[in-house]
Amino acid sequence: MNAFTGQAATAVMVRDEEPSISSLMQLTISKLGGESAAGVVEVMGKLVELHERVEARRAAGEFAVAMAEFQDKCPLIPKNRTATVTKAGVKLYSYQYAELPEIIKIVRPILRELTISYSWDSHRVSDKNDDMEYTCTLRHANGHSFSSSFTSGVDTKADLSGSQRSGSALSYGMRQSMIQVLGLTACAPDDTDGAPAPPDQLNKGQLANLESLLTEVGADRLRFLKFMAVEKVEDILQSDLRKAISMLEEKRRRKEAQ
Repeated sequence: MNAFTGQAATAVMVRDEEPSISSLMQLTISKLGGESAAGVVEVMGKLVELHERVEARRAAGEFAVAMAEFQDKCPLIPKNRTATVTKAGVKLYSYQYAELPEIIKIVRPILRELTISYSWDSHRVSDKNDDMEYTCTLRHANGHSFSSSFTSGVDTKADLSGSQRSGSALSYGMRQSMIQVLGLTACAPDDTDGAPAPPDQLNKGQLANLESLLTEVGADRLRFLKFMAVEKVEDILQSDLRKAISMLEEKRRRKEAQ
């Protein structure tokens, strides 16, 4: 029986190509010709919601594939700067880091090739302190987006003016949030010999994308882990990431064909 009309269901041929939302609406209107306008509108609304959910899942899957390709192509980021923090002219500590322009110089061409853009946003966490939350958002050409946030306070120990401290905190927050959302790995300058990184476990960004895809396609976690021959998702290696994504995308296609 038809869930909307109560009439006997009519068998239809399922084609490989995906019907457009307009064709689905036209088919619905023709089948519900005798229904009230309100009934037709209700069914059309449900079709639109279904279409949006399917497109969102498809976009998330395409984004996950693009990010897997990015992480295959992106080299280690060299730590090209050394920061020295002083107070009253006395050195407190120093550290090496990858400067934001250096990170962007490396990742931007790869992201552009994969039709992924990035942007930042920031806001004050609380009126009680100067902590700021910096969010880096990736947007794929298909409309899917993924964000990562980093909270940081202003370093009051350093010998800097107020504006310099704010600028330093902004640069630091932008840098760290981009590193998180892209799952980047930085290394000392003499560690980048051009050789590919050895097989390793997935980073936080890859794990987040894979967990999201697992949920979206409704995969059986135990069967998925058995297929990947691991005990937990965190045990999947970089070299097996494409295999994992392909398996989940195949499940999505079978589910949508039902």
